[in-house]
Amino acid sequence: MAAFGRSLVALVFLFNIPLLHGTEFDPYKLLGVGRTASQAEIKKAYKQLAREWHPDKNKDPKAEDQFIQISKAYEILSNEERRLNFDKYGDTDGQLGNHQQPQHHFRSFHKYNSFFFDESVFNFQFNSARDSFDDKYLLHFSQYMNEVVPDSYKKPYLIKVTSDWCFSCIHIEPIWKEVVQELEPLGVGIGVIDSGYERHLLNHLGVYQHPAIVGVISGRVSFFKSAVIHDNLRQFVENLLSSKLLDQITAKNYVQFLSSWEQDNKPHALIFHQKSVVPLLYKLTAFQFKDYIKFGYVETGIEKTEKILTNYNIKSYTSTIMIFKENVDKASDVIQAKGMKKQIIDELLFSNKFLLAPRLTNQRLFEELCPVKQYRRQKRYCVLLMIGERDKMQTPHNSFVSFASMNTKESLRFAYIYQERQQAFINALLPPALMSSPKPNIVILQQSTTPRKVFYKLLENGWNGSEGDKIQLFTELNQLLEMGHHTFFSRDAVLPELSDEFAPIFLLRWLYAITDYALQIWESGFTQNWEPAELERRSESEKKEESTTAKVQDVLEKQQSSTSKNLRPSEQVFVEVTELTYINYTSNLVRLMPGNINVLVAVTDATKNTLIQRFAHEVYTVTWHKSLHFSFLNLSKHHRWLEDLLEYAQDPARISNAQDENCHNQNYTGYVLALNGHRKYFCLFKPKLGNEVQNRSALNNPELKQDGNGSDGAANTSEMDGPYQNSSNSNPSIKQTKQLLNRLNLWMDRLLEGILQRYYVPFWPELH
Repeated sequence: MAAFGRSLVALVFLFNIPLLHGTEFDPYKLLGVGRTASQAEIKKAYKQLAREWHPDKNKDPKAEDQFIQISKAYEILSNEERRLNFDKYGDTDGQLGNHQQPQHHFRSFHKYNSFFFDESVFNFQFNSARDSFDDKYLLHFSQYMNEVVPDSYKKPYLIKVTSDWCFSCIHIEPIWKEVVQELEPLGVGIGVIDSGYERHLLNHLGVYQHPAIVGVISGRVSFFKSAVIHDNLRQFVENLLSSKLLDQITAKNYVQFLSSWEQDNKPHALIFHQKSVVPLLYKLTAFQFKDYIKFGYVETGIEKTEKILTNYNIKSYTSTIMIFKENVDKASDVIQAKGMKKQIIDELLFSNKFLLAPRLTNQRLFEELCPVKQYRRQKRYCVLLMIGERDKMQTPHNSFVSFASMNTKESLRFAYIYQERQQAFINALLPPALMSSPKPNIVILQQSTTPRKVFYKLLENGWNGSEGDKIQLFTELNQLLEMGHHTFFSRDAVLPELSDEFAPIFLLRWLYAITDYALQIWESGFTQNWEPAELERRSESEKKEESTTAKVQDVLEKQQSSTSKNLRPSEQVFVEVTELTYINYTSNLVRLMPGNINVLVAVTDATKNTLIQRFAHEVYTVTWHKSLHFSFLNLSKHHRWLEDLLEYAQDPARISNAQDENCHNQNYTGYVLALNGHRKYFCLFKPKLGNEVQNRSALNNPELKQDGNGSDGAANTSEMDGPYQNSSNSNPSIKQTKQLLNRLNLWMDRLLEGILQRYYVPFWPELH
């Protein structure tokens, strides 16, 4: 035994010789800083290198690897404990794995099932826990936000969090690989996050250890908390999906189900299968096409469904999918197969996403049915029936659907619209003489490349659904296809956006938000990744002393007088602007209810009164939006918080052109941030000065530069190191201060439209 021990020690020594020199990793050298560098110097070096080597900006093939190494180096040096361990031993004591072997030849032994193993002997076996199988699924922060989150509204994602030098991660690899190979062909998205390199993404998800598995669906994150076995993982994915995606169909309700096409404004699909439990493939399919098709599930081989199978001549032992549109007696499309494949199902459903003549109920549907011409030879014309709701399912409508059913041209699409529900849209197309006429009308139109503009022709004499009307419409369409649109269309118009007829009312949206927020709290409270939040203990007197509310009325007198006739007695005639302090910080930002935005203006003691009044004036027109809250941040107290927030912003583009070494002098007065506390992002408005002030600043600051990214394009704002930073006028006038928020109202409009650039942060910095 003693001889064996001596041999083992010799092997240990031999194994460590190449490892000491072959895997050298020097974070100081990577960041280009000395061993005595301060945290500020380390952060500055990291930021500069990260911008230079970010894979989204640098197209060098080595950029991604270099960016990972830079991030790994910063992980070590930004944490004093890890940095100290690295300086002493050459590693980080297990935090990031052994980047290089200990400079002092210390050994660490671990006991496993009564056997002691020298970690240094076996270290070479576990220097990378990630299997090459995972490489194609690796996710970065920007990829997750820009691809995975939007795509999660069409399919659920199963994401594994792993790391190099993770022994526990190795044990789940075979099971993970088996599950991925089974679920991915069914339509489940797969992702892998390396915790050693994607610290910000993990903070965003709320994952604080590895290995871990999370699910993402409709933008919401769920944590897997069971034993990692095949059945549990599959069940976890199924639990992500709603149980209401498919209706259970029997002989008693199938006619009612198929007849609801007019109410749902969608085709209906019947899925026939032998199993009593809906297979996962069909659940995933129903989730993917939920916005277009209503699904029903028919279990074959039981007495309750025999009538349906007989009526449609369905074989009970063969899986079948039938698509029904306006005709409930006859399917418009059918596929049958013993082994149903996703590709076949997708092809069927993609070609049957719409009714023969759907009702235009929102702008998205209009854009899909009548898309803008993308290239020269593309032809897509829409035939639109404008009809009163009282005439639904009557002769004009039924005749129009019958005509549409005979269409074989891919370039022609048919739709109808209720005049009462989309009055502004109708008025833009009809001449004044026909606006008040109850008679249905038909227009043939094509969208222009100019936004919202269409070219169209109105069918003479309206539409009654007679044979003469059908012949006239047939003649007009043949003429269009033969002549082309250049000589056919006689009118043009700019159409308003269609209102969403199926949008939930405010109360329902509020209830949905409450439910979503409660689910988030429930899940986070029972997950292994939960981190306890600090409890806020304060008296009512402290709240009164620390929180300040500005109710601005005098600056709104002109707006009130001009709109007083339209105001109801109960309408709000002031803007409530609350100071953001450490007392209300958690409730007003960190745990702000999903769907709510806190719009915050940065002020100082000297500019507070003037800026808050101007701020209230600019945002007054959007105060009707109940999800918006308005606050101000006193930079005289909390300048560091805003500075930290802008540094944390997860975007390859720089928010400011200010040099890092001068950032402590940055003047943020007049900055406005729209903060989404739940999703951890903000939109940024930067002040634009008038020409006189701007020129004066430029004279005093030769480095002043212009940049169109300042406020996300809202006002073509200037990128500067603060409006008054180097100006000779250290006490700006009231007029100059008010100019900081010029065109903020236009920026607010773009905020509500959802088209502003978003800056994501891993977490909200502390407010002291």
